[in-house]
Order: sequence, then structure tokens, then C-alpha cells
Amino acid sequence: MSGFILNELLDKLRNRDASDTRFGSGLELRVAKADAKNRTVVYEYEVTEDEVYRGYLDSGWLSTVVDNATDPLIRAVVNNNNTVTTSLTVNTLEPALVGCRLEIICRLVQFEGRLVQAVVTFRDAVKRGVVYATGIHTAVYRDSVAKL
Repeated sequence: MSGFILNELLDKLRNRDASDTRFGSGLELRVAKADAKNRTVVYEYEVTEDEVYRGYLDSGWLSTVVDNATDPLIRAVVNNNNTVTTSLTVNTLEPALVGCRLEIICRLVQFEGRLVQAVVTFRDAVKRGVVYATGIHTAVYRDSVAKL
């Protein structure tokens, strides 16, 4: 992995440059910390009533966040835009209240061959032992996605 490319991505995130995001790019995630060495980005977010469904974080919103928060990290590692998501999984674990502050921790955990995987933890920013949800974004990259 190119440290320069990852550091360039982290600079974009710190400056709120959303030019590399796709669907859901209107998400107002604030970068709290970025660590190129550990391949981690931590966002902060305050939950609104739109993100809570039946007392839990909405799975559609969670999927959008997992995809958008990890996609730039994955694309920076493979150094091309020819990535295809093969799996996007979210799990709701604990009830969440409107107004709670989240830490959304995105970490690249696997980069082997053409497989790239990132995990996401949605935890309470104040009560750090409370984890509301988790997510996994798995992608593959190819020299030419158009030839698939």
C-alpha cells in the first residue's frame, strides 16, 4: 500500500473533500482522527431521528455509512477506481437514542491479492463500551472492471 496515497486520502477527508464519494455523499460525517499507519479513520456523528428505526440504528442508513465511510479508504489502498463491492454486511447490536454521539471507526483489515476488506464499529462516543452496530465492506479490484 502506498503511504502517500493513503495520506492524500486522509488529507481530503480532513478537509471535507467529498469528491471521491458516491451515493449518500451528503452524509455529514466529521473526521475525528485518521491514522495511515494503522489504516484507520474515525468519524464522529450525532444521531438524528431519521437514523433510528424501532429503537435501533436503521440498517439502510448503516449500510450507506459503511459503504461511503470505507470506500475511499479501500480505493486509496488499491490505487485505482476499479473496485467492486462483493459484500456489505451490517449488524445492529444495541438500541440507540436520538442525540447520542457516535464514533464510527473504520479500519482496513485485509488486503490480499485482489481482496480488500474493511470493518466498521459504531460505538458511543461517551460510553465507549457501548457498541450499537458493526459493519463489514468486502471488495475486489480488477485491472478492468468493464471487462467483467
